[in-house]
Amino acid sequence: MVQRLTAMFAEGDVDPQRLVRVIGETLRARWCEFTIGSRRYEWSAPARRSDEAASLQLRSDPDIAVAVAPRSAMLEARHWQPLLVLLEPLAFTEAAEQEQRTRRDVVQRLDDARWRASVEMAQERRRLERDLHDGAQHHLVALQMAIAMAEHHKEDPGKADRRDAVRTHLESVERVLVATARGVLPRILAAEGLNGALQALAGANLSVSSRLPRLMPAVESALYFIALEAVSNAQKHAPGARVAVDAWMRDGRVTISIRDDGPGFVVNEDGVGGLSHLADRLEAIDGVLEVESVLGRGTCITASVRS
Repeated sequence: MVQRLTAMFAEGDVDPQRLVRVIGETLRARWCEFTIGSRRYEWSAPARRSDEAASLQLRSDPDIAVAVAPRSAMLEARHWQPLLVLLEPLAFTEAAEQEQRTRRDVVQRLDDARWRASVEMAQERRRLERDLHDGAQHHLVALQMAIAMAEHHKEDPGKADRRDAVRTHLESVERVLVATARGVLPRILAAEGLNGALQALAGANLSVSSRLPRLMPAVESALYFIALEAVSNAQKHAPGARVAVDAWMRDGRVTISIRDDGPGFVVNEDGVGGLSHLADRLEAIDGVLEVESVLGRGTCITASVRS
């Protein structure tokens, strides 16, 4: 067997199907099988295969195993070394191909998840549009009527009560708009992508640096709303603090960072500083949200996702 394997090695012939036949014939076996990673190569003699087979694991990671029948045809492990020399390159190639197939499957599942997220977001936006029309619009009409009544009876002794009614209507409209409009995409995000939408946030004490191509809608919207809420929180809880928004792509991954030099805070147990609803949206597209904050040293919120 060693001579035949040496000749095959010299010829560069490492066809597994031929190898299993050569081994089986050389050992005068009735059946022989190689396992290389997830692939199997089998040979059998014209006679019926014996059920009394013996198997031997030649190596693992990647797996290489041999089985022969009858059991008496099995050689000791040291006699299989010439075969192992021929099969190891095939095993490593098979392992690499399997890893590539696994990665392609992961990418495909992620793309499917992103597509579903985009569809769900589109459906949610349509629902929000209906809610704005059917809910917020009615509150605004009622507010207009309350204002008109207040103006008409401005000399009426009950004007304080009417003023309170207008204030109540305003608070009601604000609550409805906040609850309804969360998640509605601004036009600039749809038209110009994340770069344009982020640049539109720039202003006093707020710098923006963004170097991104157009991305999938689910990715753009998730990152945009994280930036929007982080900026809003900084302006609300750290008025006058400098805020810097940076977005970039590297090695196929998009990252956005929102940093301020405000007073900082203690990050709660969820680890995302109260942004759990945005963290969930990011997680749905295989993204990661990190919140770092130190009292007296400001806050940094970073979100990243595969492009």
